[in-house]
Amino acid sequence: MKRNLKLVAGAIGAYAVIVVLLTLVESGADGSSIRTIWDAIWYSVITLTTVGYGDLSPVTGTGRVLGTILALCSLGVLSAVISISFRIIGEQFLPMAKLYRNRDKKWYVFGSSNRDSMTLAQELSKEEKCMLIFHGEDAGDSGGPDNIIYTEADLAALKDLKEGDGGITAVFMGEDPWENYCGGLAAAENSIECYCMADMMVDTVPDDMHLFGKAECLGRWYWQYHPLLQREKIVVLIGCGKYGSALLERALLTNVYAPDRTAEYHVFEDEAGFADMHGELVRALTAGDPQEDRLVFYKEKWHEKMEVLRKADRIIICRDDDSMNLDVLEKLSTWFGIRKNVHVRLSEEMPGVQSFGRGEQILTKEYVMKDSLNRQAVMMNEIYNRGSSCPTEWKDLSYFLKQSNIAAADHLLVKIRYLLGDETITSITPENCRRAYEVYCSSRESRGEEYQEMEHRRWMHFYLMHNWCRSEKRDNEKRLHPLMRPYEELDAAEQKKDAYAWEMLGLIFEES
Repeated sequence: MKRNLKLVAGAIGAYAVIVVLLTLVESGADGSSIRTIWDAIWYSVITLTTVGYGDLSPVTGTGRVLGTILALCSLGVLSAVISISFRIIGEQFLPMAKLYRNRDKKWYVFGSSNRDSMTLAQELSKEEKCMLIFHGEDAGDSGGPDNIIYTEADLAALKDLKEGDGGITAVFMGEDPWENYCGGLAAAENSIECYCMADMMVDTVPDDMHLFGKAECLGRWYWQYHPLLQREKIVVLIGCGKYGSALLERALLTNVYAPDRTAEYHVFEDEAGFADMHGELVRALTAGDPQEDRLVFYKEKWHEKMEVLRKADRIIICRDDDSMNLDVLEKLSTWFGIRKNVHVRLSEEMPGVQSFGRGEQILTKEYVMKDSLNRQAVMMNEIYNRGSSCPTEWKDLSYFLKQSNIAAADHLLVKIRYLLGDETITSITPENCRRAYEVYCSSRESRGEEYQEMEHRRWMHFYLMHNWCRSEKRDNEKRLHPLMRPYEELDAAEQKKDAYAWEMLGLIFEES
Protein backbone atom coordinates (compact mmCIF):
# COMPACT_ATOMS: atom_id res chain seq x y z
CA MET A 1 0.00 0.00 0.00
CA LYS A 2 2.77 2.47 0.87
CA ARG A 3 4.51 1.77 -2.44
CA ASN A 4 1.23 2.44 -4.28
CA LEU A 5 0.76 5.70 -2.42
CA LYS A 6 4.29 6.80 -3.36
CA LEU A 7 3.53 6.11 -7.02
CA VAL A 8 0.31 8.08 -6.83
CA ALA A 9 2.03 10.97 -5.02
CA GLY A 10 4.78 11.06 -7.65
CA ALA A 11 2.27 11.08 -10.50
CA ILE A 12 0.27 13.88 -8.88
CA GLY A 13 3.44 15.91 -8.39
CA ALA A 14 4.50 15.51 -12.03
CA TYR A 15 0.97 16.40 -13.18
CA ALA A 16 0.94 19.55 -11.04
CA VAL A 17 4.25 20.72 -12.53
CA ILE A 18 2.98 20.22 -16.09
CA VAL A 19 -0.29 22.08 -15.39
CA VAL A 20 1.51 25.03 -13.79
CA LEU A 21 4.03 25.26 -16.65
CA LEU A 22 1.23 25.04 -19.18
CA THR A 23 -0.61 27.92 -17.49
CA LEU A 24 2.53 30.07 -17.38
CA VAL A 25 3.48 29.66 -21.03
CA GLU A 26 -0.05 29.87 -22.45
CA SER A 27 -1.74 32.56 -20.38
CA GLY A 28 0.14 35.44 -22.02
CA ALA A 29 0.26 34.14 -25.60
CA ASP A 30 -1.81 35.75 -28.38
CA GLY A 31 -4.78 33.68 -29.43
CA SER A 32 -4.39 31.22 -26.56
CA SER A 33 -7.55 29.68 -25.10
CA ILE A 34 -5.78 28.54 -21.93
CA ARG A 35 -5.77 31.63 -19.71
CA THR A 36 -6.09 30.31 -16.13
CA ILE A 37 -5.02 27.36 -14.06
CA TRP A 38 -8.56 26.01 -14.31
CA ASP A 39 -8.35 26.11 -18.10
CA ALA A 40 -5.09 24.12 -17.91
CA ILE A 41 -6.64 21.55 -15.57
CA TRP A 42 -9.69 21.15 -17.83
CA TYR A 43 -7.45 20.75 -20.91
CA SER A 44 -5.25 18.18 -19.12
CA VAL A 45 -8.26 16.15 -17.96
CA ILE A 46 -9.89 15.89 -21.39
CA THR A 47 -6.48 15.10 -22.92
CA LEU A 48 -5.54 12.40 -20.38
CA THR A 49 -8.94 10.78 -20.66
CA THR A 50 -8.70 10.88 -24.50
CA VAL A 51 -12.04 12.72 -24.74
CA GLY A 52 -10.55 15.68 -26.60
CA TYR A 53 -13.42 18.20 -27.02
CA GLY A 54 -11.11 20.64 -28.83
CA ASP A 55 -12.48 23.68 -27.01
CA LEU A 56 -9.06 24.36 -25.50
CA SER A 57 -5.64 23.88 -27.06
CA PRO A 58 -2.12 25.27 -26.62
CA VAL A 59 -0.68 27.69 -29.23
CA THR A 60 2.93 28.08 -28.02
CA GLY A 61 5.70 25.64 -28.84
CA THR A 62 6.32 24.82 -25.18
CA GLY A 63 2.59 24.45 -24.57
CA ARG A 64 2.28 21.99 -27.45
CA VAL A 65 5.23 19.95 -26.08
CA LEU A 66 3.47 19.77 -22.72
CA GLY A 67 0.25 18.85 -24.47
CA THR A 68 2.05 16.09 -26.32
CA ILE A 69 3.38 14.71 -23.01
CA LEU A 70 -0.14 14.69 -21.60
CA ALA A 71 -1.46 12.92 -24.68
CA LEU A 72 1.28 10.27 -24.58
CA CYS A 73 0.63 9.68 -20.88
CA SER A 74 -3.10 9.22 -21.34
CA LEU A 75 -3.02 5.44 -21.88
CA GLY A 76 -0.41 4.91 -19.19
CA VAL A 77 -2.33 6.95 -16.62
CA LEU A 78 -5.52 5.08 -17.34
CA SER A 79 -3.73 1.73 -17.03
CA ALA A 80 -2.00 2.82 -13.81
CA VAL A 81 -5.26 3.97 -12.25
CA ILE A 82 -6.92 0.67 -13.08
CA SER A 83 -3.91 -1.37 -11.91
CA ILE A 84 -3.57 0.50 -8.62
CA SER A 85 -7.29 0.28 -8.01
CA PHE A 86 -7.23 -3.48 -8.47
CA ARG A 87 -4.16 -3.81 -6.24
CA ILE A 88 -5.79 -1.81 -3.48
CA ILE A 89 -8.92 -3.92 -3.74
CA GLY A 90 -6.90 -7.16 -3.87
CA GLU A 91 -4.48 -6.31 -1.09
CA GLN A 92 -6.74 -4.42 1.26
CA PHE A 93 -10.45 -4.81 0.83
CA LEU A 94 -10.75 -8.43 -0.30
CA PRO A 95 -8.46 -9.85 2.45
CA MET A 96 -10.27 -7.83 5.12
CA ALA A 97 -13.64 -8.98 3.78
CA LYS A 98 -12.41 -12.59 3.87
CA LEU A 99 -11.21 -12.18 7.44
CA TYR A 100 -14.50 -10.60 8.44
CA ARG A 101 -16.31 -13.71 7.18
CA ASN A 102 -13.95 -15.87 9.28
CA ARG A 103 -14.15 -13.97 12.57
CA ASP A 104 -15.16 -17.14 14.42
CA LYS A 105 -11.83 -18.85 13.63
CA LYS A 106 -8.50 -18.63 15.45
CA TRP A 107 -6.19 -16.04 13.85
CA TYR A 108 -2.40 -16.37 13.77
CA VAL A 109 -0.82 -13.12 12.63
CA PHE A 110 2.82 -13.30 11.48
CA GLY A 111 4.86 -10.12 11.58
CA SER A 112 6.97 -11.23 8.60
CA SER A 113 6.97 -13.82 5.85
CA ASN A 114 10.18 -15.83 5.80
CA ARG A 115 11.39 -19.41 5.93
CA ASP A 116 11.02 -19.76 9.70
CA SER A 117 7.55 -18.25 9.90
CA MET A 118 6.34 -20.31 6.94
CA THR A 119 7.61 -23.48 8.63
CA LEU A 120 5.59 -22.79 11.76
CA ALA A 121 2.59 -21.65 9.73
CA GLN A 122 2.59 -24.90 7.80
CA GLU A 123 2.10 -26.86 11.03
CA LEU A 124 -0.45 -24.43 12.45
CA SER A 125 -2.45 -24.74 9.22
CA LYS A 126 -3.28 -28.32 10.23
CA GLU A 127 -5.52 -26.94 12.96
CA GLU A 128 -9.19 -26.79 12.21
CA LYS A 129 -10.80 -23.37 12.03
CA CYS A 130 -7.70 -21.17 11.90
CA MET A 131 -6.57 -18.34 9.66
CA LEU A 132 -2.91 -17.60 8.91
CA ILE A 133 -2.34 -13.89 8.34
CA PHE A 134 0.98 -12.55 7.00
CA HIS A 135 1.77 -8.88 7.43
CA GLY A 136 4.16 -6.72 5.44
CA GLU A 137 4.54 -4.36 2.50
CA ASP A 138 5.90 -7.13 0.26
CA ALA A 139 3.35 -9.72 1.31
CA GLY A 140 2.25 -10.47 -2.22
CA ASP A 141 -1.15 -11.68 -3.31
CA SER A 142 -3.56 -13.80 -1.33
CA GLY A 143 -3.51 -16.80 -3.63
CA GLY A 144 -2.95 -20.29 -2.28
CA PRO A 145 -4.70 -22.15 0.53
CA ASP A 146 -8.02 -20.71 1.59
CA ASN A 147 -6.90 -20.12 5.20
CA ILE A 148 -3.88 -17.95 4.27
CA ILE A 149 -4.32 -14.19 4.04
CA TYR A 150 -1.80 -11.48 3.10
CA THR A 151 -2.57 -7.98 4.32
CA GLU A 152 -0.88 -4.77 5.39
CA ALA A 153 -3.45 -4.10 8.10
CA ASP A 154 -1.84 -3.65 11.52
CA LEU A 155 -2.71 -5.61 14.66
CA ALA A 156 -4.98 -2.90 16.02
CA ALA A 157 -7.07 -2.94 12.83
CA LEU A 158 -7.22 -6.72 12.88
CA LYS A 159 -8.30 -6.72 16.51
CA ASP A 160 -11.09 -4.25 15.71
CA LEU A 161 -12.17 -6.44 12.81
CA LYS A 162 -12.21 -9.52 15.04
CA GLU A 163 -14.46 -7.63 17.47
CA GLY A 164 -13.03 -9.18 20.61
CA ASP A 165 -9.95 -9.57 22.80
CA GLY A 166 -9.50 -13.30 22.19
CA GLY A 167 -8.81 -15.41 19.15
CA ILE A 168 -5.73 -13.56 17.87
CA THR A 169 -2.15 -14.75 18.37
CA ALA A 170 0.70 -12.67 16.95
CA VAL A 171 3.99 -14.35 15.99
CA PHE A 172 7.19 -12.36 15.42
CA MET A 173 9.90 -14.42 13.72
CA GLY A 174 11.96 -11.87 11.82
CA GLU A 175 15.75 -11.89 11.48
CA ASP A 176 16.25 -9.20 14.14
CA PRO A 177 15.50 -10.44 17.70
CA TRP A 178 15.17 -6.89 19.01
CA GLU A 179 12.54 -6.01 16.39
CA ASN A 180 10.67 -9.19 17.33
CA TYR A 181 10.81 -8.20 20.99
CA CYS A 182 9.56 -4.67 20.31
CA GLY A 183 6.79 -6.03 18.11
CA GLY A 184 5.75 -8.31 20.94
CA LEU A 185 5.63 -5.44 23.40
CA ALA A 186 3.38 -3.48 21.05
CA ALA A 187 1.07 -6.48 20.64
CA ALA A 188 0.93 -7.08 24.38
CA GLU A 189 -0.03 -3.44 24.93
CA ASN A 190 -3.10 -4.19 22.81
CA SER A 191 -3.84 -7.29 24.93
CA ILE A 192 -2.93 -9.58 22.04
CA GLU A 193 -1.19 -12.86 22.89
CA CYS A 194 2.15 -13.00 21.11
CA TYR A 195 5.22 -15.18 20.64
CA CYS A 196 8.58 -13.56 19.87
CA MET A 197 11.70 -15.27 18.53
CA ALA A 198 14.14 -13.46 20.81
CA ASP A 199 16.82 -15.10 22.98
CA MET A 200 16.41 -12.69 25.89
CA MET A 201 16.63 -13.62 29.56
CA VAL A 202 14.29 -11.10 31.17
CA ASP A 203 12.45 -11.42 34.47
CA THR A 204 9.36 -9.43 33.59
CA VAL A 205 7.45 -9.45 30.34
CA PRO A 206 3.75 -8.68 29.83
CA ASP A 207 1.38 -11.54 30.64
CA ASP A 208 0.42 -11.96 26.97
CA MET A 209 4.01 -12.06 25.73
CA HIS A 210 6.11 -15.23 25.36
CA LEU A 211 9.73 -15.50 24.27
CA PHE A 212 11.46 -18.38 22.52
CA GLY A 213 14.70 -19.02 20.66
CA LYS A 214 15.67 -21.43 17.89
CA ALA A 215 18.69 -22.62 19.85
CA GLU A 216 16.57 -23.33 22.93
CA CYS A 217 14.06 -25.25 20.80
CA LEU A 218 16.86 -27.28 19.26
CA GLY A 219 18.39 -28.21 22.65
CA ARG A 220 15.08 -29.39 24.07
CA TRP A 221 14.11 -31.27 20.91
CA TYR A 222 17.44 -33.06 20.54
CA TRP A 223 17.63 -34.63 23.98
CA GLN A 224 13.94 -35.51 23.93
CA TYR A 225 14.25 -37.53 20.74
CA HIS A 226 17.94 -38.51 20.97
CA PRO A 227 18.35 -39.36 24.68
CA LEU A 228 21.74 -40.29 26.09
CA LEU A 229 21.74 -44.08 26.14
CA GLN A 230 23.05 -46.10 29.05
CA ARG A 231 25.87 -47.51 26.94
CA GLU A 232 27.03 -44.03 25.92
CA LYS A 233 29.69 -42.76 28.28
CA ILE A 234 31.68 -40.30 26.15
CA VAL A 235 30.09 -37.53 24.08
CA VAL A 236 32.14 -35.21 21.85
CA LEU A 237 30.69 -31.85 20.81
CA ILE A 238 32.35 -30.06 17.89
CA GLY A 239 31.10 -26.48 17.76
CA CYS A 240 29.88 -24.68 20.85
CA GLY A 241 28.39 -21.54 19.38
CA LYS A 242 24.76 -20.46 19.64
CA TYR A 243 23.32 -23.90 18.90
CA GLY A 244 26.06 -26.00 20.46
CA SER A 245 25.94 -24.01 23.68
CA ALA A 246 22.17 -24.56 24.00
CA LEU A 247 22.64 -28.26 23.26
CA LEU A 248 25.34 -28.65 25.91
CA GLU A 249 23.38 -26.67 28.49
CA ARG A 250 20.33 -28.88 28.06
CA ALA A 251 22.48 -32.03 28.17
CA LEU A 252 23.99 -31.11 31.52
CA LEU A 253 20.58 -30.23 32.97
CA THR A 254 18.69 -33.22 31.58
CA ASN A 255 21.04 -36.20 31.28
CA VAL A 256 21.49 -36.57 35.03
CA TYR A 257 21.22 -40.05 36.53
CA ALA A 258 22.33 -41.90 39.65
CA PRO A 259 26.02 -41.54 40.64
CA ASP A 260 26.88 -44.92 39.11
CA ARG A 261 25.85 -43.66 35.67
CA THR A 262 27.88 -40.65 34.61
CA ALA A 263 28.96 -39.23 31.27
CA GLU A 264 31.91 -37.32 29.87
CA TYR A 265 31.38 -34.31 27.59
CA HIS A 266 34.38 -33.24 25.49
CA VAL A 267 33.92 -29.85 23.84
CA PHE A 268 35.80 -28.30 20.93
CA GLU A 269 35.47 -24.73 19.62
CA ASP A 270 33.82 -22.93 22.55
CA GLU A 271 32.85 -19.90 20.47
CA ALA A 272 29.98 -18.94 22.79
CA GLY A 273 32.28 -18.80 25.83
CA PHE A 274 30.32 -21.52 27.65
CA ALA A 275 33.20 -22.27 30.01
CA ASP A 276 33.47 -18.60 31.02
CA MET A 277 29.71 -18.07 31.40
CA HIS A 278 29.21 -21.17 33.57
CA GLY A 279 32.41 -21.14 35.60
CA GLU A 280 31.00 -22.80 38.74
CA LEU A 281 29.57 -25.71 36.78
CA VAL A 282 32.78 -26.18 34.79
CA ARG A 283 34.87 -26.19 37.98
CA ALA A 284 32.56 -28.72 39.61
CA LEU A 285 32.58 -31.06 36.61
CA THR A 286 36.34 -30.93 36.05
CA ALA A 287 37.24 -31.74 39.67
CA GLY A 288 37.56 -35.45 38.91
CA ASP A 289 34.73 -36.69 41.14
CA PRO A 290 34.06 -40.30 39.95
CA GLN A 291 30.39 -39.93 40.93
CA GLU A 292 29.90 -36.83 38.82
CA ASP A 293 29.77 -36.08 35.11
CA ARG A 294 32.95 -34.80 33.50
CA LEU A 295 33.21 -31.70 31.32
CA VAL A 296 36.38 -31.03 29.30
CA PHE A 297 37.07 -28.06 27.01
CA TYR A 298 39.89 -28.16 24.47
CA LYS A 299 41.83 -25.28 23.02
CA GLU A 300 43.25 -27.61 20.37
CA LYS A 301 41.40 -28.27 17.13
CA TRP A 302 39.27 -31.42 17.02
CA HIS A 303 41.54 -33.21 14.53
CA GLU A 304 44.48 -32.75 16.91
CA LYS A 305 42.72 -34.92 19.51
CA MET A 306 41.71 -37.92 17.46
CA GLU A 307 42.29 -40.24 20.41
CA VAL A 308 39.33 -38.53 22.10
CA LEU A 309 37.07 -38.78 19.05
CA ARG A 310 37.90 -42.45 18.48
CA LYS A 311 36.78 -43.29 22.03
CA ALA A 312 33.55 -41.32 21.72
CA ASP A 313 30.21 -43.11 21.86
CA ARG A 314 28.55 -40.16 20.17
CA ILE A 315 29.95 -37.24 18.17
CA ILE A 316 27.73 -34.17 17.74
CA ILE A 317 28.75 -31.67 15.06
CA CYS A 318 26.92 -28.48 15.96
CA ARG A 319 28.58 -25.44 14.48
CA ASP A 320 26.20 -22.61 13.66
CA ASP A 321 26.96 -22.85 9.92
CA ASP A 322 25.62 -25.82 7.91
CA SER A 323 28.45 -25.86 5.38
CA MET A 324 31.06 -25.96 8.14
CA ASN A 325 29.25 -28.91 9.76
CA LEU A 326 29.30 -30.79 6.47
CA ASP A 327 32.98 -29.97 6.09
CA VAL A 328 33.75 -31.55 9.49
CA LEU A 329 31.63 -34.59 8.63
CA GLU A 330 33.44 -35.05 5.32
CA LYS A 331 36.87 -34.85 6.96
CA LEU A 332 35.87 -37.24 9.75
CA SER A 333 34.65 -39.77 7.22
CA THR A 334 37.31 -39.34 4.52
CA TRP A 335 40.50 -38.90 6.49
CA PHE A 336 39.74 -40.70 9.75
CA GLY A 337 37.12 -43.28 8.80
CA ILE A 338 34.67 -42.20 11.54
CA ARG A 339 31.11 -42.62 10.30
CA LYS A 340 29.07 -44.24 13.07
CA ASN A 341 27.20 -42.38 15.80
CA VAL A 342 27.88 -38.98 14.24
CA HIS A 343 24.99 -36.50 14.57
CA VAL A 344 25.12 -33.37 12.42
CA ARG A 345 23.09 -30.18 12.85
CA LEU A 346 21.69 -29.21 9.45
CA SER A 347 18.87 -26.89 8.42
CA GLU A 348 17.99 -29.22 5.53
CA GLU A 349 17.76 -32.99 5.46
CA MET A 350 20.57 -34.72 3.58
CA PRO A 351 20.42 -38.37 2.47
CA GLY A 352 22.83 -40.64 4.32
CA VAL A 353 23.49 -38.12 7.10
CA GLN A 354 22.12 -38.51 10.63
CA SER A 355 21.07 -34.90 10.88
CA PHE A 356 18.95 -32.87 13.28
CA GLY A 357 17.78 -29.31 13.71
CA ARG A 358 15.57 -28.84 10.66
CA GLY A 359 12.91 -26.16 10.91
CA GLU A 360 10.05 -28.64 10.74
CA GLN A 361 11.55 -30.41 13.78
CA ILE A 362 12.18 -27.48 16.10
CA LEU A 363 9.89 -24.69 14.87
CA THR A 364 6.68 -26.45 15.81
CA LYS A 365 3.80 -25.46 18.04
CA GLU A 366 5.14 -27.84 20.68
CA TYR A 367 8.51 -26.06 20.92
CA VAL A 368 7.60 -22.49 20.00
CA MET A 369 4.41 -22.15 22.02
CA LYS A 370 5.49 -24.79 24.54
CA ASP A 371 1.94 -25.79 25.34
CA SER A 372 2.86 -29.36 26.21
CA LEU A 373 6.51 -28.79 27.15
CA ASN A 374 5.78 -26.24 29.87
CA ARG A 375 2.45 -27.67 30.96
CA GLN A 376 4.20 -29.95 33.44
CA ALA A 377 6.33 -27.05 34.72
CA VAL A 378 3.24 -24.90 35.32
CA MET A 379 1.46 -27.83 36.91
CA MET A 380 4.45 -28.51 39.19
CA ASN A 381 4.42 -24.89 40.31
CA GLU A 382 0.71 -25.12 41.10
CA ILE A 383 1.32 -28.27 43.17
CA TYR A 384 4.18 -26.54 45.03
CA ASN A 385 1.90 -23.60 45.77
CA ARG A 386 -0.63 -25.81 47.55
CA GLY A 387 1.86 -26.61 50.26
CA SER A 388 3.51 -23.20 50.35
CA SER A 389 2.84 -20.41 52.80
CA CYS A 390 3.77 -17.88 50.09
CA PRO A 391 2.34 -19.22 46.80
CA THR A 392 3.47 -17.56 43.57
CA GLU A 393 1.61 -17.84 40.28
CA TRP A 394 3.58 -18.93 37.24
CA LYS A 395 3.33 -15.54 35.53
CA ASP A 396 4.81 -13.85 38.61
CA LEU A 397 7.88 -16.10 38.84
CA SER A 398 11.28 -14.67 37.95
CA TYR A 399 13.11 -15.91 34.87
CA PHE A 400 15.39 -17.99 37.10
CA LEU A 401 12.53 -19.73 38.93
CA LYS A 402 10.65 -20.39 35.70
CA GLN A 403 13.75 -21.99 34.24
CA SER A 404 14.18 -24.01 37.44
CA ASN A 405 10.67 -25.41 37.08
CA ILE A 406 11.19 -26.09 33.39
CA ALA A 407 14.44 -27.97 34.05
CA ALA A 408 12.71 -30.05 36.74
CA ALA A 409 9.81 -30.79 34.38
CA ASP A 410 12.12 -31.75 31.49
CA HIS A 411 13.86 -34.21 33.82
CA LEU A 412 10.57 -36.00 34.46
CA LEU A 413 11.03 -37.73 31.11
CA VAL A 414 14.45 -38.98 32.25
CA LYS A 415 12.89 -40.23 35.51
CA ILE A 416 10.22 -42.12 33.55
CA ARG A 417 12.81 -43.74 31.29
CA TYR A 418 14.96 -44.62 34.29
CA LEU A 419 12.13 -46.20 36.27
CA LEU A 420 10.69 -48.13 33.33
CA GLY A 421 14.04 -49.07 31.82
CA ASP A 422 12.83 -47.88 28.42
CA GLU A 423 15.07 -45.42 26.55
CA THR A 424 12.67 -45.17 23.59
CA ILE A 425 10.05 -43.11 25.49
CA THR A 426 9.92 -39.57 24.07
CA SER A 427 6.87 -38.02 25.72
CA ILE A 428 5.30 -37.57 29.14
CA THR A 429 1.82 -39.07 29.08
CA PRO A 430 -0.58 -39.89 31.91
CA GLU A 431 -0.06 -43.59 31.20
CA ASN A 432 3.75 -43.28 31.35
CA CYS A 433 3.47 -41.32 34.59
CA ARG A 434 1.17 -43.94 36.09
CA ARG A 435 3.44 -46.85 35.18
CA ALA A 436 6.58 -45.06 36.34
CA TYR A 437 4.99 -44.01 39.61
CA GLU A 438 3.93 -47.59 40.32
CA VAL A 439 7.54 -48.72 39.86
CA TYR A 440 8.72 -45.88 42.08
CA CYS A 441 6.28 -46.78 44.87
CA SER A 442 7.27 -50.44 44.75
CA SER A 443 11.01 -49.70 44.84
CA ARG A 444 11.45 -46.60 47.00
CA GLU A 445 12.06 -48.68 50.13
CA SER A 446 15.12 -50.28 48.56
CA ARG A 447 16.21 -47.54 46.15
CA GLY A 448 14.95 -44.36 47.81
CA GLU A 449 18.46 -43.07 48.51
CA GLU A 450 19.43 -43.63 44.87
CA TYR A 451 16.42 -41.67 43.63
CA GLN A 452 16.95 -38.80 46.05
CA GLU A 453 20.64 -38.48 45.22
CA MET A 454 19.83 -38.45 41.51
CA GLU A 455 17.42 -35.55 42.02
CA HIS A 456 19.92 -33.66 44.20
CA ARG A 457 22.56 -33.96 41.46
CA ARG A 458 20.09 -32.60 38.93
CA TRP A 459 19.24 -29.69 41.23
CA MET A 460 22.94 -29.01 41.81
CA HIS A 461 23.62 -28.93 38.07
CA PHE A 462 20.96 -26.28 37.55
CA TYR A 463 22.22 -24.03 40.35
CA LEU A 464 25.85 -24.50 39.31
CA MET A 465 24.85 -23.65 35.73
CA HIS A 466 23.67 -20.29 37.11
CA ASN A 467 26.87 -19.86 39.16
CA TRP A 468 25.51 -20.43 42.66
CA CYS A 469 28.04 -21.26 45.37
CA ARG A 470 27.99 -22.98 48.74
CA SER A 471 27.49 -20.89 51.85
CA GLU A 472 26.23 -21.50 55.37
CA LYS A 473 23.62 -18.81 54.86
CA ARG A 474 21.42 -18.35 51.82
CA ASP A 475 21.70 -15.11 49.86
CA ASN A 476 19.76 -14.98 46.60
CA GLU A 477 21.35 -11.76 45.39
CA LYS A 478 24.87 -13.16 45.81
CA ARG A 479 23.72 -16.61 44.66
CA LEU A 480 24.75 -18.41 47.82
CA HIS A 481 22.97 -21.53 49.06
CA PRO A 482 23.65 -23.85 52.04
CA LEU A 483 22.53 -26.97 50.12
CA MET A 484 25.20 -26.61 47.46
CA ARG A 485 27.10 -29.63 48.73
CA PRO A 486 27.24 -33.39 48.04
CA TYR A 487 24.18 -35.45 48.87
CA GLU A 488 25.92 -37.43 51.63
CA GLU A 489 26.66 -34.19 53.51
CA LEU A 490 22.95 -33.28 53.73
CA ASP A 491 21.05 -34.12 56.88
CA ALA A 492 18.19 -36.64 56.70
CA ALA A 493 15.46 -34.02 56.42
CA GLU A 494 17.25 -32.26 53.56
CA GLN A 495 17.79 -35.54 51.73
CA LYS A 496 14.14 -36.42 52.09
CA LYS A 497 13.11 -33.22 50.27
CA ASP A 498 14.56 -34.62 47.06
CA ALA A 499 11.97 -37.39 47.09
CA TYR A 500 9.26 -34.84 46.33
CA ALA A 501 10.37 -34.53 42.70
CA TRP A 502 9.67 -38.25 42.24
CA GLU A 503 6.32 -37.98 43.98
CA MET A 504 5.42 -35.47 41.27
CA LEU A 505 4.95 -38.35 38.84
CA GLY A 506 1.95 -39.52 40.83
CA LEU A 507 0.59 -36.03 41.37
CA ILE A 508 0.88 -35.15 37.69
CA PHE A 509 -0.85 -38.39 36.77
CA GLU A 510 -3.72 -37.51 39.10
CA GLU A 511 -3.93 -33.97 37.71
CA SER A 512 -3.94 -35.26 34.14
